[in-house]
Amino acid sequence: MRAQPARCFLLLVDGLRPDVAEACLAAGDLPHLAEMLADGGHTRAITVFPSTTSVAYLPFLTGCTPGRCNIPSIRWLDRRTYAGRWWRERHAVRSYCGYQAPLLDADIAPDVRTIFELIPDSVGIFTPIARGLTPARDPSRRERQVWGSLAHFAQWHQPSDDAVARHLLRAAAGPARFVFAQFPAVDGYTHQTHPEAPPVLRALRKVDQVVGRLRDQLRRQGQLEESLLLVVSDHGSAAVHTHLDLPDWFRARGVPTLSHPVLWERGPRAAVMVAGNGSAMVYARPGVPREARWPIERLRQPDAFGARTDLVAALLREPAVGLVAAEAGEGGVWVGSDGASAIVRRTPSGISYRPVSGDPLGVGGARSGSLREWLDGTWDADYPDAAYHLLDQFRANRTGDLLVVAREGYDFRRRFEVPEHRAGHGSLARSHMQTPVWSSAPLPAEPIRTVDLFPALLSWLGEAIPSGLDGEPVWLPGESRARAAALGPRTTMARSTAER
Repeated sequence: MRAQPARCFLLLVDGLRPDVAEACLAAGDLPHLAEMLADGGHTRAITVFPSTTSVAYLPFLTGCTPGRCNIPSIRWLDRRTYAGRWWRERHAVRSYCGYQAPLLDADIAPDVRTIFELIPDSVGIFTPIARGLTPARDPSRRERQVWGSLAHFAQWHQPSDDAVARHLLRAAAGPARFVFAQFPAVDGYTHQTHPEAPPVLRALRKVDQVVGRLRDQLRRQGQLEESLLLVVSDHGSAAVHTHLDLPDWFRARGVPTLSHPVLWERGPRAAVMVAGNGSAMVYARPGVPREARWPIERLRQPDAFGARTDLVAALLREPAVGLVAAEAGEGGVWVGSDGASAIVRRTPSGISYRPVSGDPLGVGGARSGSLREWLDGTWDADYPDAAYHLLDQFRANRTGDLLVVAREGYDFRRRFEVPEHRAGHGSLARSHMQTPVWSSAPLPAEPIRTVDLFPALLSWLGEAIPSGLDGEPVWLPGESRARAAALGPRTTMARSTAER
């Protein structure tokens, strides 16, 4: 019998916390996923920063981080071209949360290729990143816009997931080798309630049912063994008890501030771009075009924002603020918390972290190591893998002068957030950064980043892994599948798990 071609299904459950999913699995509430995991495995991965929708899809679909893609956040300002003419230059102030969302594809760095460009016979369902997809391979684009708007204002998210399920099963019946499907309901219900609310768990159980239907269909088609199923999330979440509206915080200190959705601020001395809403980028003097960011030493001078005091020091005293970061005049990234600061640098062998006072990242003091050693040593810290992600942010020329990161339980947006976010994400906090990875094939034992899954997908499909990726080939399930096929029909996934 002729072998079936390899297929891959990447199912992204937006905003799913790993501990919530694991508790449901342990309780027996996800029987179809449990059946899938019997031959595969599950682990936790570290997502990217900011840990928010759209931006955090980039690692799965490009193999690159937001900094490498030059998409530092869901909102940003082009300091090089924005001169304060808010209407004529509105294209230089971006928000993917509204009418500018379709610009995301063109905004990604031109030398970064999406998986849809690398795999022509692929399909994207409810995907905000569609570069490389034809209209026929992006069948739900209009539905995503309609259901997304309805879900936001009516707080009724399940119809979106139901539409995704229909398109997913239709794509599985077709010839596509790679299928990406995004399920938005868990994130939507989380924002309006909390991460473990009954509507969240109900939406997750419905995703489990879809997985069961997908596996049954692939089994009937004789394609189950050659299909890799991955169930992942782009970020976690945490309940929010306090909103600190960061644009209003600057305004209260006499600083005219540009922020979404009202962009017609006259003579702004700051621009605040909030994400998720657990982090924000702040641009100093946004109406004066310039190429380079200002270093922390310049930003701490009162005249940087036209204030009377050091606003960086004032930010660090706020209970809502966990970390503030900026470029350091001596090179690298300065990161501070209340009473502590350090310098993070890229080195030929990886990353170095040198505390100046205290230990703002809470890693136990000075540390140097490779990129993998940083992940291994900090994946369960209060701010997992934070040094890696702070350095990545400042790779993008669109990143603000300051990064402000919220503590868990706080966020940076109150006005115009309708309906109110009772839970959120976007920061470097562990509850936002750890995500589930559930696979029909055995997973590696060591910690991984979500960006490492891109080479894994290409490996399973037998495709060459491009150079220049941020994702590392720490897991190549395609090679394991090829070895299993060479050993003959007695080799099973369960045996591969035992050998691991």
